[in-house]
Amino acid sequence: MKDLGTKILETKRLILRRFKKEDAEEIYNGVINQKDFLYYANKEKRTLQEEKESLERIDEKYNQRHYYNWLITLKDTKQIIGRIFLVVEEFNECVESNYVIDDKFSKNGYMTEALKEVIRFCFEELEVNRFQSCCVIENKASKRVMQKCNMTEEGIIRKYIKLKDGYHDMYMFSIVK
Repeated sequence: MKDLGTKILETKRLILRRFKKEDAEEIYNGVINQKDFLYYANKEKRTLQEEKESLERIDEKYNQRHYYNWLITLKDTKQIIGRIFLVVEEFNECVESNYVIDDKFSKNGYMTEALKEVIRFCFEELEVNRFQSCCVIENKASKRVMQKCNMTEEGIIRKYIKLKDGYHDMYMFSIVK
């Protein structure tokens, strides 16, 4: 598995790029404080200052090996519409994706387009053996994104994630080399 870091990726309609400190206000006013994101990420609403501090920590992590964290932006307007983050398991040459899209931009195929590009990057450039992703069973939109990306549903991980209202089962999807 190669170590390339978070490099710019482009699709027909999107640019996936690194976070910048200047993005704090747009992120704060967008996806980071939306109801669904807060629920599925099991987070509390952030202040603008907390978002600025978070971006500083992300910026420092870009220097680490195998750190992959993209903002998803519209190519024509540069507007931030979501993010994709990878958790890397070096020994097994496996990555797990986590993603979120701003509610205002859902149901346009943007997340599917972005995830397909990240999957391509992982297999063709990073040379991973396995790409996987999970979603809470109730999150039908996320399940559909993984299906549209030709990921195989492997099964259900029972009571895998604890959210504010208790433990939830999750679907596990993957693609292997």
